[in-house]
Amino acid sequence: MYIQNQVFKDEETLLEQLFDFSLGEATPEVKALMSSIDKEVLANEEFQKYKATLQDEEEIMELDDEERRIRLAEQLMGHYESFEVAQSKLYGVRGEEKSLLYTIDLY
Repeated sequence: MYIQNQVFKDEETLLEQLFDFSLGEATPEVKALMSSIDKEVLANEEFQKYKATLQDEEEIMELDDEERRIRLAEQLMGHYESFEVAQSKLYGVRGEEKSLLYTIDLY
């Protein structure tokens, strides 16, 4: 679901938007968060043990993507008050400050 020109504050919508915008270009801020999250996921023994029980490669990839997206959403929710989608861009909003998180080319 792609929301155009709307502001939202809930984590569920943010997760949906992160899924959509993951096809686009992340900013250095998001790339740094993802790098940190990648390390956390790799170090999470319980997660790695569970993942090792899965047989289907596609299921494993989906689990990895979802875990990383959930962790990213949690961190972004803690950093920003709300989020805005405008002109094919996802922003984090804190007070009067708006920070670009992702851009996506829809054409």
